[in-house]
Amino acid sequence: MLILIAFLLVLAAPVLAQTSASPSTVAVASDSNAPLPDAPNPAPRKTTSYSSWTVRPMATGEKIIDKEFVAANGLMFGSSIATVELTHRCLENGACSLVPRALVRRRAMYGVGLPAEAGITVLGYYLKRGGHNWWLVPAALVTAGNTVYAVHAAQHMR
Repeated sequence: MLILIAFLLVLAAPVLAQTSASPSTVAVASDSNAPLPDAPNPAPRKTTSYSSWTVRPMATGEKIIDKEFVAANGLMFGSSIATVELTHRCLENGACSLVPRALVRRRAMYGVGLPAEAGITVLGYYLKRGGHNWWLVPAALVTAGNTVYAVHAAQHMR
């Protein structure tokens, strides 16, 4: 769990670091006749080639919540529900013994898993809105982890 939280913080750092800074003025205290620096070019630079792992601008009218986004997050939530149910059945049978004591009840499993996945959905939304092509990676990692643990719980049931 701590590794997942650390991974999410590492993924969220570039998103959180992106701020829209307002232009600031610098007052020249002693020399009012000094020439002003050149103003930045207001026209944006145009780049045409993007690699598959870089940031690309959102096209006008492009939806953030599209079929891919809904499918990726639907699979993530579905795998979480399957994992909770299979793990709970495994615990009832006494076959799973490595589940932390705080997560033995079904309500506790859902109480930890669903808010964490809601946060990952929000992270994916902001990554996709920002034009990052790797917005799918956090949801895919959680889905893979849930799937591995669900298969493990299913194999150890009696």
